[in-house]
Amino acid sequence: MVVNIRSSNQTRERIHDAGLALFNERGYTGTTVRELADAVDLTPGAIYNHYPSKESLLFAIIDRVHDEADTILSETLRGVGNDPVAQLEALACAFTAFHIARPRETRVANRDYIYLPSGERDSVVRRRRRVRALFAEVLRDGERRGHFSFGDLGSEDAVQAASMAILNMVVLVAEWFDPAGPRSADDTSALHGRLALRIARGGR
Repeated sequence: MVVNIRSSNQTRERIHDAGLALFNERGYTGTTVRELADAVDLTPGAIYNHYPSKESLLFAIIDRVHDEADTILSETLRGVGNDPVAQLEALACAFTAFHIARPRETRVANRDYIYLPSGERDSVVRRRRRVRALFAEVLRDGERRGHFSFGDLGSEDAVQAASMAILNMVVLVAEWFDPAGPRSADDTSALHGRLALRIARGGR
């Protein structure tokens, strides 16, 4: 029985990995269950023994990515103390490194979550909003302490806009970063940390 459970888990992981590869390459809507089955040398019926639908496979992939992202962000905060300047730089740097290290996973998660059924999609949206709220709270804390400046931008939601700008910069790195390019992953991550501070500090 233990062997069977292990074999089932291994098959589930193979399906997960094949789905990730195909969704990344062809998009969720461009991938069929037949193609998934062929990729892991199973029948479509055998796929459904592990995932009841293609949507459930997509949710499993996206949910795992968000679990990993939440872990990275929480560990980063625990490691830098309560200084909002250090927090913002470290969060932007670590989240950039996360997207560079997992371009397929983050691309699928950021692009294809809109195809999830409403319940699962709403769950993912809430998780994404919590990440944005985390960055926004660090920005607000920095402004309260006099480190960051948003009041001169003439917009009541400047902090929200700044958090979205920083996150968009971080997320999109998965689309353009080239490991063979002129800048290393570490340099790119560190640069994004400094750029996040530049956004937050404004004209200071």
